[in-house]
Amino acid sequence: FKAYYKKGNIILPLICKPPLYLSYLFIGNNPLYRTFRTNIQIYNYTFTFILISYKKNIRINFSYKI
Repeated sequence: FKAYYKKGNIILPLICKPPLYLSYLFIGNNPLYRTFRTNIQIYNYTFTFILISYKKNIRINFSYKI
């Protein structure tokens, strides 16, 4: 990974500006925005566990007993 990217073969696009509402979450002084910044780690953990998905690997045959 490091050797491939360090050669300069990949140029990543610039990050687009977030929508205005998301910008306010990170720079706003509203109590709602401050609460979001205080609890953002909890939100991230929540979304991490919501987005986990399981895909069964059908290439492995588990019917054989050891």
